[in-house]
Amino acid sequence: MTLLNVKDLPSAGMPLYDMRKIFLAEGHYTQVDFSLITIQPGARVPETGDGFHEADEYSYFLEGEVYTESGKETGIVHKGMATLIPKGERHWCENRTDKPCTLVCMMVKG
Repeated sequence: MTLLNVKDLPSAGMPLYDMRKIFLAEGHYTQVDFSLITIQPGARVPETGDGFHEADEYSYFLEGEVYTESGKETGIVHKGMATLIPKGERHWCENRTDKPCTLVCMMVKG
């Protein structure tokens, strides 16, 4: 898993706008899914074990936080952070707080 704190990325476009390039991927894609996800307090995804996808998973966290294990990485991901989980990497997350965690997720299948 690649984990970024977006506020630490360089900014472009000032003073008209603030753009921070989070991830860049080049190539030909067969499918792109763009989703808004809310993980409720106490929820674990998946409920047991771990899972993986046949697509790269790009996420940006809008609010809240989750504890996650992905590949050999573990830790807490929270508002303002971004993750890239490569296709095939086993992972899971759990909202161990009393507030929902909301993120934007894009699955990119090559």
